[in-house]
Amino acid sequence: MNVVIVTRPTTEPVSVAEVKTHLRIDGTDDDEMIATLVMAAREQVETITRRAIMTQTWDYFLDEFPRSNVIVIPFGNLASVTSVKRKDTAGAETTMTVTTDYLVQTNGSQHGMIVLPYGVPWPSGAFYPSNPITIRFICGWTSAALVPSKIRTAVKFLCAEMYENRGESVIGQTVVENKTVDALLASERLWGSF
Repeated sequence: MNVVIVTRPTTEPVSVAEVKTHLRIDGTDDDEMIATLVMAAREQVETITRRAIMTQTWDYFLDEFPRSNVIVIPFGNLASVTSVKRKDTAGAETTMTVTTDYLVQTNGSQHGMIVLPYGVPWPSGAFYPSNPITIRFICGWTSAALVPSKIRTAVKFLCAEMYENRGESVIGQTVVENKTVDALLASERLWGSF
């Protein structure tokens, strides 16, 4: 999968104050470090679940249009497709038109899709040799209150683990897995071709 982040999240699924309450910390000395841990924990949860947790913008590059009538969009929680662009062999870009050239299915927290309107084919012909098709999309929950509690709790558990073990958790030569986080996120993982 060839995706590049365009705009990173501006909010996190849990606040520094929530993590401090979880850790039973009263002072402000570690606030900056905890904010960094929250971001790292959210990114780890995104990796595990294959989701975009908070609102973010991505470019998804395709080498060709599919044979089917559907393009599945990664990360779930599709809010919108900003554009679908294609380049001809000379690199000239054409922006496709939503409702005429394609339709968008957001599909709630599952994978969103771009689908063809009835009787409309994908563009054909020769395309630019490198990343000829670019789909820009926005995905993720728009506020922390909308994020499932299992995901929010997993972020807190990961923050606690990173805060308490400011190095690698090791028993002998084996890294300890966080079974609680795995259990919390098991039903939140997106499955599919990504």
